[in-house]
Amino acid sequence: MKYRKSEAKKYAKANMRGVWGGSLTPFTPKYEIDEEGFRHNIRYCIDALQLGGMYVNALQGESLYQTISERKRVFKLAVEESNGGMAILAYTSDPALENALDMTRYAEEIGADYVGIVNPKFYLVPMTDEGVFQYFKYIADRVNIGIFVLNQMEHGYLMSPELLSRIADIENVVGIKNIGSPPDILRSRILCGDKVVVSDSSESNWFMNLTVKGQEAMIADPDPYCLQSRKLRLVKEYTDLAMKGEITRAWEAYKRLEPIRRALNMVMVRTKSHAVYKYWTQCLGMAGGDGRVRVPHIELTEAEKRAIKAAVETTGLV
Repeated sequence: MKYRKSEAKKYAKANMRGVWGGSLTPFTPKYEIDEEGFRHNIRYCIDALQLGGMYVNALQGESLYQTISERKRVFKLAVEESNGGMAILAYTSDPALENALDMTRYAEEIGADYVGIVNPKFYLVPMTDEGVFQYFKYIADRVNIGIFVLNQMEHGYLMSPELLSRIADIENVVGIKNIGSPPDILRSRILCGDKVVVSDSSESNWFMNLTVKGQEAMIADPDPYCLQSRKLRLVKEYTDLAMKGEITRAWEAYKRLEPIRRALNMVMVRTKSHAVYKYWTQCLGMAGGDGRVRVPHIELTEAEKRAIKAAVETTGLV
């Protein structure tokens, strides 16, 4: 650990900054985890894109379709390959509380910087604020590592800004990725922003969040490596410029990204987003496993792959 439990909030506020990605998991032709491909992607995001951190194997990483041992292996690969080159935030959430605790302890043991945990699922009974709070507190009380809370609709509800503020008071809760409405994100930032890092993960909102709303870090989606490449790094460019106070030049770089955003959106298939992201990034030089995804996800057709490749070639990224 790079910090004591009592120092977690202060450490995160000082170090959880800039642009972070959210990893995808490439698969081999036998649908096993492509370990060398995953290592390559981590190195690429450090060396070519200079990302500040990686949210490892969360929902975009298809963690829902992996065993606990596979998930731990991906954490290990990320920590080993990054070797301090960027921060590693390991997604350790699981419907079974003890599984979540086990993976959180493992992430701490192997040297991950933080863990990410999503709001828990309530089966057959209504969600309660107290149940959610106790879920996070149970894990936090038993580990030292900083916990980054993911607030999302995957489990049928969003945590209110007031509940998030209560959770943010837990000693080693260090941040919130808030996928809510703009008013809720703003209120969460007002209630929690002095205590923890509050991130709206949308790249399209990042310029305004960075320059006007005081957001420290954009954590984390595939956008940082879908909209950039070894050849062209406009997200990094406008982020660096904005952080230096060169707002006009940062705005110009932000606007130059619009054709790239449009190209990606044009080929996005809502029911196949994981596969689209994988194949898109493969066209940029990352390991994408030819867009392979595990069932129940659906794979791309050859026509969809051709469309993605053609779209990438219009962006100036290759």
